[in-house]
Amino acid sequence: MSGSKPADNPNHLGSLWVGRTLYSMSTERERASCRERLERLSESSLDGESIRREAIADLQRVIGFDRWCWPLADPDTLLPLSGLAEHDYGPRLPRALQLEFSGNDVVAKNVLARSASPASSLSAETGGDFARSPRWDEVMRPVGIGDFTIAACRDTHGCWGWIELYRDQSDSAFDANELQLLARIGPSLGSALRRTRLGAGDSGVSDPILPGVIVLDHSLGVVSWTAAARAWIDALPAAILFTAWGILPPVIYPVATLSRSPNARAEAHALERTVDGRWLTIHAEPLEGDDEEGKVAVTLRGATPPETFDHLCRFHGLTRREREVVAALIGGLDTRGVTERLFISRHTVQDHLKSVFEKVGVHSRRELLAAFNA
Repeated sequence: MSGSKPADNPNHLGSLWVGRTLYSMSTERERASCRERLERLSESSLDGESIRREAIADLQRVIGFDRWCWPLADPDTLLPLSGLAEHDYGPRLPRALQLEFSGNDVVAKNVLARSASPASSLSAETGGDFARSPRWDEVMRPVGIGDFTIAACRDTHGCWGWIELYRDQSDSAFDANELQLLARIGPSLGSALRRTRLGAGDSGVSDPILPGVIVLDHSLGVVSWTAAARAWIDALPAAILFTAWGILPPVIYPVATLSRSPNARAEAHALERTVDGRWLTIHAEPLEGDDEEGKVAVTLRGATPPETFDHLCRFHGLTRREREVVAALIGGLDTRGVTERLFISRHTVQDHLKSVFEKVGVHSRRELLAAFNA
């Protein structure tokens, strides 16, 4: 997550909201044109950050909003990872995430990612009684945020991020037409995030980092950490910004929060990508003992190939059978072994491999195994 709202610029807020007065009356044709532009943008060759920033600029012109946030998602646990943002509650982000993933809030990103409709708003979920949301009441209201909306960017392979838009308390709530636009662009933008997620970094060229541990107290403040944990944090996107805000990478807070809930403890982990392309596993467990009440231990370590296999298959959009072929190759089988394990012909194996090579962007089995770090 990078960037913050330039609140000290008196023209920033006013200029956007002068435009907002006009855009709030956008027509169905304007929204349809916006959708078409964003779908074309999603198919472009731009990197993930550029796609998100251009999409936000287009949505601002048509919908109208000031502050925003767009984190990526772990498609398995549906927890927010690194992202982009322009808002002014950065130092209070840990508390917002703690409240959001406590199970007692509304419009939570992990819940929305599983919902029938991929877009909703605070006003729609609370009937206009915003104080029903603890994170709005405690974190967002003090900085002047009114209604906000979240849209899950999900395609047939999973959820890959969320668009989160904020309006001022003096402005109108997001309406049904605006939510519908966000819901309709979610699949194409989700596919773009999935496709571009593997574009950054140069995996395998950096010195290894040992596993690290961070101990958090009952309010998720840092009690202690190891040098290796600090090294992993420095390798994550926007590390300098989070250090300036005095917080840990945001993914750590929902992971730690879920670790305290017996019903959600199985989801208290996430896979994050470092700036140099490595995969980091983040896992949390509550500590036990008389002096450890409320404390959580967060472990950060390099992910293993089995941990990243499902992620990589999702990112590349592999079918079930293609996954099985790749898994057999990773297991050391040759073409004959694959045919015997899967009960398919050599010709079918070659057809599947041709499709896999094209999706992954490789030209040989050796390159394929390298792409899966096998």
